[in-house]
Amino acid sequence: MNTPSKTNIFALALGDTLSPRVLLVSLVSFILTILVFIGAIWLLFGGMGALTAWITESLQHFEGSIEQSWFLSMVSLIFITKTVVAILFFFTSAMVTYYLFLMVYSVIVGLFAGYFIKEIGSLYYPKVAFMGMGLVSYLWMVFKTLLWTTLMFVLLSPLVFVPLFNFILLVPVFYLFHKLLVLDVSSMVNSTEEYKELKRLYAGQMRGISLVCFALTIIPFLGVVIYPYYVIVMSHFIFRKTEGLRVL
Repeated sequence: MNTPSKTNIFALALGDTLSPRVLLVSLVSFILTILVFIGAIWLLFGGMGALTAWITESLQHFEGSIEQSWFLSMVSLIFITKTVVAILFFFTSAMVTYYLFLMVYSVIVGLFAGYFIKEIGSLYYPKVAFMGMGLVSYLWMVFKTLLWTTLMFVLLSPLVFVPLFNFILLVPVFYLFHKLLVLDVSSMVNSTEEYKELKRLYAGQMRGISLVCFALTIIPFLGVVIYPYYVIVMSHFIFRKTEGLRVL
């Protein structure tokens, strides 16, 4: 069944996301992500109790650093209560954890994304052959993406506990989100040369699609779980543009 090229990819992807194969990938990926997080907590902190103690100690240290300065102590007495500080600290920690979960989940979904990307290709775009990138090229692009993401996190990490400014930390998160989203699809559909050409011609449109999808992640829990929906949206876009590119 071919779909008209004018069909909205966001609406089209919604129906595809509810297919049994995509739902199964979502479920398996979500369970694996939870297991990774539980394993990481035990590895880094020795259990939930130790993690809770670390958060409590960090919060007390943060409050103490405010009170060490007479000026900040006076300001905190007038404008900032310990309750507000605790809320800001909790909100920042929750935001970091939430998007860290998203990044891990997106990587795990990417491992299985080929199953439903092939299904979309055969169902809607049978004339688009799967070229695929070379393994070395793909790994190099992923390495560069992770390197740039890490560098941005390191440079912006001092802002993590600064209210309002800590939202700048979403920049590297979006960068990683966008790059992995495009690579999940393009690494299967396109050759390395086609990938570079698509970036040259449609980089702005791909970022726009990623931005809309990233905005949906703000929806608590649901915004993360539906990551396969974002992959499918990008799949429709890349399939269509690849189809047009190969006609030229």
